[in-house]
Amino acid sequence: MYDCIIPAVPSVSWSSLIQHNQARPRSVVCLWLACQDHLATKVRLKRLGLMQSEQCSFCNEAPEDFNHLLIDCRICSVIWKDILQWLHIRHTPLNWMEEIKWLTSHTCGKGFKQNMLKLSIAEAVYALWIYRNTNIFDRNNVDDTNSVVRKKIAMIVQRGWMKPKHRSKLALLML
Repeated sequence: MYDCIIPAVPSVSWSSLIQHNQARPRSVVCLWLACQDHLATKVRLKRLGLMQSEQCSFCNEAPEDFNHLLIDCRICSVIWKDILQWLHIRHTPLNWMEEIKWLTSHTCGKGFKQNMLKLSIAEAVYALWIYRNTNIFDRNNVDDTNSVVRKKIAMIVQRGWMKPKHRSKLALLML
């Protein structure tokens, strides 16, 4: 009966990033919104007629969409790149859609690296979004990007530590 009432919708390629992610629920929801391109970036707000300027609130060099914030912005992109470096992953992000494809292909399975990568992208996207919002709405309390990265790595370790089988590998990353 349920199948008759609810129409079948095609599965999205990035659903594996959301499912069974150990990140905080708020981080997973933020990642879900980012994957759908539904975060309220300045480009999206201008398209909806709610904003006049679409310039990045950090560098003022390009329109602020999520691709710019995560990958192209010289100030914000440091967050994701530093977390990847902490995980000992050599990867240069190209654009957000390509990053989703890369993440989806590298998070298949239930291993330590796959779990940490899923957890890390969710926490990084959330950290970036909070960093952006703090910069716009509360400029007096903006941390530097190094502080944001340190806090996110601490959160990743805390969330990853919940699985006892990951503790020894997390301890090696913390050295």
